[in-house]
Amino acid sequence: MNLLPWMRAPKESLEQWDEYVALAAAIRADRFTRTLVCGMGGSSLVADVLAETFGARDLHVLDSTNPEAVRAAGSPADLARTLFVISSKSGNTVETLAFCHYFLAHARPEQFIAITEVGSPLDQIASQRGFRAAIPHPPGVGGRYSALTAIGMVPAALAGLDGRTLLERTRRVDIPAARAMGVAIAERAQQGRDKLCVNPPEAIASLAYWIEQLIAESSGKDGRGVVPVVQDPSGGALPDSQTAGPEAFGADPLDLGLEFLRWEYATAALCERLGVNAFDQPDVEQAKRLARAELTGQGGPKDAGPLQTLTAAQLRAAYRPGDYCAILAYVPPTPAVFKTLQQVRAAWGRTLGCATTLGIGPRYLHSTGQLHKGGPSSGLFLVVTADPVEDFEIPEMGWTFGQLHRAQARGDIRALLARNRRVAHVHLASTAEISRLNP
Repeated sequence: MNLLPWMRAPKESLEQWDEYVALAAAIRADRFTRTLVCGMGGSSLVADVLAETFGARDLHVLDSTNPEAVRAAGSPADLARTLFVISSKSGNTVETLAFCHYFLAHARPEQFIAITEVGSPLDQIASQRGFRAAIPHPPGVGGRYSALTAIGMVPAALAGLDGRTLLERTRRVDIPAARAMGVAIAERAQQGRDKLCVNPPEAIASLAYWIEQLIAESSGKDGRGVVPVVQDPSGGALPDSQTAGPEAFGADPLDLGLEFLRWEYATAALCERLGVNAFDQPDVEQAKRLARAELTGQGGPKDAGPLQTLTAAQLRAAYRPGDYCAILAYVPPTPAVFKTLQQVRAAWGRTLGCATTLGIGPRYLHSTGQLHKGGPSSGLFLVVTADPVEDFEIPEMGWTFGQLHRAQARGDIRALLARNRRVAHVHLASTAEISRLNP
């Protein structure tokens, strides 16, 4: 395998670490004590992992266009002390730009840092609006392989974490062993064991979601792929599953950098063995185009008619051995809502006797969304939407967050239908109705 830019990321970030620490010190000196990372997929998941793993209470992530989630991310009392990190490799990710425009209307430009490619739309906004800093995203490094670039290391510095040790420990990665692990996962998938239960030790449990995104988005294309299963509520192995259990990981949080790099090498090798391109995401782009069409259609976002999908009962009846069931919910990503959805997920798993996954929209669009449409045709997709309690405009964009959230759900349903996937859509009046989704 040629030396790709993500392989150089730990060394390059070590060279830049002192700059990130100095930037963090200057920000603290200006009495910004809270960091909000606004991004999607690989641009935000790593900050989420760092915050959860190290208990960094003042490091937060916004990766939901649900109006309630956006409102909760920045209360008036918090805004004045918040440093906003707007992260997007391409600089044109619609969700990230929406967050950027919204918070620019409520905070001062010196409260903003952009991490993006030089010359991108976000880079231009940063220059025009006078952001505190615009940190270049290394060209050629895809978002899901960017954990050890500025995408992960700037939030680490802002949270006061020991990023130097995280980066230095990446030198311990056994590259042949990592590649062999990826090949073994791929070979078992080719033999029919295509579900990978990812169970890191408790100290680094949140790493599972980063691995889920890395494997699903990298491998799920051309009708092939590995289905990561995270936080499985059933706790039971299925005949077509394999397990990356606690014994497959180091338990020291300061080994997170090592784990990021190890799984990147493993995933690249996994995709080589499956014969797919580990570094593109064509079906993610299709869902984005369809969501955009929902927003810009002649009738406007409020006038779109119902989509022709299966009912929940028809979806259950469509089950075939070897399938998995994915609950895809466009709801506020609160702990209480997540807990209820996990109960629904467990009920579907028990009823069908199959592996299950849970994705919160639109976050999953930048993670497992590629696998759903480009991977094996073995998914049953239950898309759940709910009326928002509140809604408000996105400055500069001409839509509300509620309209964007709804368009993303409909765009993904249309993308799934275009790939002849088995999909049901259930719309709820409120999240209080989630329990009625039980089979």
